[in-house]
Amino acid sequence: MENNLNIGFVSFSGSAREYKNAIDKFDNVQFKGVFFPKDDLSSEFYNEHCFETYQDLLKAVDIVLFCGEKIQRKLIVEAIRELKHILIDDYTCILTDSIASLCALADEAEVTVQVSMPKIYYWGVFEIIETYKNIRYLNFDKAVDYNHQRAAIDIIPEMLAIIKIADSEIVSVRNKKLPLFIRKSELQQISFEFLNGINASIKTNPCAFYDNHELTIVAEKNMALIDLRKREWHNLVYKNSNAEPIKELSTLDEVPFIERNEIKNLIQSIATKTEPFISLKSIRSLWKCIEMMKNN
Repeated sequence: MENNLNIGFVSFSGSAREYKNAIDKFDNVQFKGVFFPKDDLSSEFYNEHCFETYQDLLKAVDIVLFCGEKIQRKLIVEAIRELKHILIDDYTCILTDSIASLCALADEAEVTVQVSMPKIYYWGVFEIIETYKNIRYLNFDKAVDYNHQRAAIDIIPEMLAIIKIADSEIVSVRNKKLPLFIRKSELQQISFEFLNGINASIKTNPCAFYDNHELTIVAEKNMALIDLRKREWHNLVYKNSNAEPIKELSTLDEVPFIERNEIKNLIQSIATKTEPFISLKSIRSLWKCIEMMKNN
């Protein structure tokens, strides 16, 4: 892999400006310009170098950053076939039944494809989780104040976090809902079972008296409660099987500069030929979970 990498954007919507600012902080990544699809109105707010055709961009770069939720799949496919590495800003543009074929195409081309999921970065829990051996159970507990304009609680980040932590094939998903007396509101509990024996769940309440967002981890000699709102990490650990467990409390580290972290991870993944933080395979597992929930 060359020390210097050239990157180009498709569209300049979404978080494009933040990514551009992040790229400027790297000496070994050079920004080459943007290609705007015909229906992309964000070109009105951009005055730097523009590629006249998509093929011109592909010839000039090693990495393509796709910005926004309206990116066409065929553009991603063409970039992979041209052996370009990829960063996808909005996961929704690939969360379809064609994700499996996209994974196969990327594997065949041996290119790195990273997908952005800022909320998981903001939580900053994965460094902590790596210290837990033999995790057996995970639970996200999420509650929000009632808002009649909110149709449902978004649990995609929690589902993706469980998939990453479990790091195994999903075996089953069970989705239980309890309608509440408030119109269009319901309690929800989703249970996951993985091939490696890990069980997980997500509990949501859209009509809570206060906001709550916690992650519980049960491992071989540890049990943790991570408050993602207060950014507190409560840990109960057995240092010795004959001793009482030790209670620990610490603050969860902040994770600033999300886009910079993503670019850094992408560069490292390209250089080492390893999976990025969130890969196409993670999105494929997420799609499988969503489909299994529909069939409950």
